[in-house]
Amino acid sequence: MANKPILVIAGPGAGKTYGMVYEIIHSLKKLSPAKYMVVITYTNSATNNIKERLAKRIQIPPNLFIGTMHSFLNKFIVIPFSSFHNNDIKGEKLFIQCQTDDIFDKIKKETKKTYDFKAANFIKKKIRTSMQKNGYITYDQTVTIAKQCFENKRIKKIISNRIQYLFVDEFQDTSNSIFFIIESIRKEKQTQIYCVGDPEQYIQSFSSTIKDFTKIPILKTTSLSSYETHINESNHRSSKPITNFLNKFNGRVFGSNTFSQNCINDIESEPVKFIDKFENVSNMIPLFFSECDKLKIKNNDRCVISKKNDVIKRIISALDNNIISPAKSNNISPIREIMATLLSALNLNQSEYLEKYNSTIFELRKICIQILKEIKAGVIENENTFFKYVTEELKLEIKTTVPIKLANLRINASIISKQDAIVVSNIHNYKGLESKAILAIAKTEKELLLWIETDQTIRDTKRNKETTDYPRLGYVAFSRAEKLLCITCLEKISNETKTKLTALNVELIE
Repeated sequence: MANKPILVIAGPGAGKTYGMVYEIIHSLKKLSPAKYMVVITYTNSATNNIKERLAKRIQIPPNLFIGTMHSFLNKFIVIPFSSFHNNDIKGEKLFIQCQTDDIFDKIKKETKKTYDFKAANFIKKKIRTSMQKNGYITYDQTVTIAKQCFENKRIKKIISNRIQYLFVDEFQDTSNSIFFIIESIRKEKQTQIYCVGDPEQYIQSFSSTIKDFTKIPILKTTSLSSYETHINESNHRSSKPITNFLNKFNGRVFGSNTFSQNCINDIESEPVKFIDKFENVSNMIPLFFSECDKLKIKNNDRCVISKKNDVIKRIISALDNNIISPAKSNNISPIREIMATLLSALNLNQSEYLEKYNSTIFELRKICIQILKEIKAGVIENENTFFKYVTEELKLEIKTTVPIKLANLRINASIISKQDAIVVSNIHNYKGLESKAILAIAKTEKELLLWIETDQTIRDTKRNKETTDYPRLGYVAFSRAEKLLCITCLEKISNETKTKLTALNVELIE
């Protein structure tokens, strides 16, 4: 009998992935060799991130599955069970990375015909039926077929019995159909479920089944008594002025708690700034660089982001193409990685360590820095030298029940070909990443006003002509910054907008 599922609400910089990796390692000790632990993410980069973090600390067992939602559905549900549930699905399953709409659009282009809504739906249904009979399954059909399989009680029971642990990262991106599958597994009471996410970072297009932002699964789940909701209000990433700025756009109530992040890092910082230049990106960037120079922030630690791809092209041109693309591996904290490895070896969580050794978090970080220096010096090269150093030099007791793997625990020293290049990205691609300095460029004043809207009701409203949520895009952009956050707009802004920025404690510079 599984315990209540755990839902962790954690904002930007809270260490969501770090916490999940710890829970995975801790739970592996109790994983039956006859069952699976499933870790689900929503992107390949997030999958690789978790795999890399785990591989640095443990030998990943064969019954630990880490993959995207679609790869999980295909492996555990669609491939083994879809033919039993749906007689139209024949033979070997061939998954193709396109949507039914893509095939329909190709037919329209080839036939040069137009179809009304009813006729279009009829043709799409015929496309799906025809492809399924030949074993072809389009990207959008994976979820539909998996959901249909779960309507079969026998199949639902078999799959739930196979999965002892289910971890879901970025839970805010879960659709109603995926939530139906998670809920079906939960109701079988054979699986321990752990979900983590941040509703304010939901920046996907609204599903046709979700008309109201407050109805997305992560927010619905917080009101269900069947889930145990935990709130993580720490922000290990951003400075205090940036954290306080972010809190103006959150303030969502969970039970009796109003969400508000606490800044953990005591780092040199500046107020959030608005660069009052417009029309040309080349007018904005020198002021941003000047602010970076004050804080001695190197070029590779500077990032310029925007929503619109046409703005990104203008940024690249203004920087004379001296840019680099974002990479998750460059943003992993070595101290945090070493701390997780050390605690795993000691078979303790952070609180247990501090109590057992009568220590503080600062003393623990100091020990991790010592280990880092010994790795760089070549003193710690493998598991044996790591265990020897921990027991003989640090006088700590190794008591691990999970095989520790240090082969990949190295500082990422990959050489970037452009040493003075600036990171440039659209906001969607930079989700989950961070930089010491961020310049967020809004294309229009209307877009900027949506970014800095503080009224929660307005922020939660889906606007008819928009498919992406602008207020939360702004929130994601702002929350990437560690030490310096600068905002600007390509359109000249009104005095009213300047007043609103000032009221948010934003410093205007020109």
